[in-house]
Amino acid sequence: MRKASMLDTPDWLAVTAKAAKVDPYVALQDICIAIPRLLERTDKLVKGCPKEEVDALIDDAQQIANRAFGWLTDFERHGPRYNRVDVATMDGFSDICPDPDGVFASVFEFHYFGAGICYLIYWMSMLIMQGNTFKLLRQTRQLELKQLITWDRQLSSYADSICRSVPYHCRPITGYTAKFGSITPLMVARKFYEMKGAKTEAAWCARAYMGARVPELYSAEFSLDPLDAVKDTVKDNPRII
Repeated sequence: MRKASMLDTPDWLAVTAKAAKVDPYVALQDICIAIPRLLERTDKLVKGCPKEEVDALIDDAQQIANRAFGWLTDFERHGPRYNRVDVATMDGFSDICPDPDGVFASVFEFHYFGAGICYLIYWMSMLIMQGNTFKLLRQTRQLELKQLITWDRQLSSYADSICRSVPYHCRPITGYTAKFGSITPLMVARKFYEMKGAKTEAAWCARAYMGARVPELYSAEFSLDPLDAVKDTVKDNPRII
């Protein structure tokens, strides 16, 4: 959600600081928890607001991005924690998500489950935050073609990495926790591809989502947008806004 969390306050972060020094998952969460506040600040910007206000928001986002880049460097100090393999090695995944076009023929096989979850959180969070920053830059600054290409490559790499992570987590033999951990990042990637007009990739995301759903979990027809349930609740109960 695009609302600041109490978990990004100095008092709360002080509680987790000690654990973050030795636990990469906690360290990553302490970085990513700051992103909703950036999104809320973005939503509160009004047309014609001072340029300094937008610049400050972009600068703050860059500081968080730099922290995230540093986290990844430390996380991969001994090399990436995954191998790139043929999607056919992911037993059963092709049955739930056929890919005749070979959109993601090679995928990531993580060294262990926790590594895969950390990567998914990182790539999803960066796609959301950097996508927001790119939007602000395009609205307020004149970007050169080279800059536009660089931003597109960066954002596309996050979405691409998310999709290549999904088969590992959504194989039939994996538990429901793995599936749940990859569904939201997958939908973030799908939204990116839809906005970019990448129909083939967006369609792959939809097939993977539908194929990986947990049986008998949904009592009614469900949406490809995880936030639809929230929207319906707000519509039916306007006082909660």
